[in-house]
Amino acid sequence: MNDNNKLRIAVDFDGVLFDHVPYVLRGFRDRLGIDLAAEGFRHWDYYQYQQVKDADLPPSQIQRVLRDIETDLKLHREAPRDKLAGRVIAEWIAAGHTVDIVTARSRDAEKATRAFLNEHSIPHHGLVMERWLKTGWDVLIDDAPHNALLAAADGTLALLMDHPYNRDVPTHTNPVRVRDWQEVAERVEAHLDKLAVHAQAQHSG
Repeated sequence: MNDNNKLRIAVDFDGVLFDHVPYVLRGFRDRLGIDLAAEGFRHWDYYQYQQVKDADLPPSQIQRVLRDIETDLKLHREAPRDKLAGRVIAEWIAAGHTVDIVTARSRDAEKATRAFLNEHSIPHHGLVMERWLKTGWDVLIDDAPHNALLAAADGTLALLMDHPYNRDVPTHTNPVRVRDWQEVAERVEAHLDKLAVHAQAQHSG
């Protein structure tokens, strides 16, 4: 973060902007015969599901389901997970903060990912594809337990978007659980207030 309290904010795509959950559930059910919802959809790692273990699926089959979701232009015309996201991000950018969309999606999915951002007028400075380690920003909004925990350990304010598959992650001081983009906006605002108080105290000292 620079001296003017301008933040560098990383925003994940799936589960934060794009509502991938119904497509994942449908893909596993229709193509693999596996009902993840029956086990509460409570695991991030698909190989923690008993049905997946029993089916002895190779990773390539799961990756094919996910890749087909990530590259389907029709699905990316559907509404975002939370329509407030675009407005919140626009306000951050107007205030001078830098916002990057950061995803582990492959470059094969870049066309559909950009189409979604354009279709729903979600502003951003950069789109970072194939990023598995999401450290180096001041704030991260993500749904993956490991991303939130690693970023928090690195000193980033990690906001963990609530889903059944991440509810076993302890979220007290950092990472912090958020349920929607209204809570995201409030947490970032509170973080900025804290930084301003700290900067004022340093200046006074």
